[in-house]
Amino acid sequence: MTSRILLAYPETAASQARSVAAKLGSLGYEVGALSPRARGDKVVMLWSRAAWGTPALRAAARRAHAAGKLVCIRLDSAPPPVGGTRLARLPRGRADTSAWRRLLHPKAKPLAATQKQTRAPLQRAARRQRPAQVPSAPAPRAPQESASMKEKNSRGFAIALTLTLLAIGATGYAYQHNAVVASRIDGAAASFYASASELAALAP
Repeated sequence: MTSRILLAYPETAASQARSVAAKLGSLGYEVGALSPRARGDKVVMLWSRAAWGTPALRAAARRAHAAGKLVCIRLDSAPPPVGGTRLARLPRGRADTSAWRRLLHPKAKPLAATQKQTRAPLQRAARRQRPAQVPSAPAPRAPQESASMKEKNSRGFAIALTLTLLAIGATGYAYQHNAVVASRIDGAAASFYASASELAALAP
């Protein structure tokens, strides 16, 4: 438990410092003035524009913050002594006892929550660094598929050629053995020959 409190403040905050020392003393804490050789569990810094303008107090605040001992009480609108420092209001009223207890004994964050907060920025950075997905080219056909397509095309050509040859053969057979078919073929050939002759006569 925090037992010894070191109090630091500018001269302009002497009256507030006496009130704070009396209150902490009534809560059972030993209160001493901050000095280079003083040792304490917490450093209560009464922070104001006057404190900000005092290099020694700014240096003391930085050291206490680095050691995890700084409790910074804001008296006016002065900026914090160190980036990331939490500035608390001076506890007043009937709830000042519980307020001082919370300031001097802050509850540690659960480990799981701390790990979650740590992982979240890393995950966001990983998503930003992930390269954009490039559309993949269509996969080449397997050799078996190509061979199958060639075989189907060959079969189709063979069937068409066979049907054509059969038609030619059937026409020739009918021409030789059927007078009606032969006369029609001869008439068509004669008509074609006459048209070709007329076209030849028109040529220069």
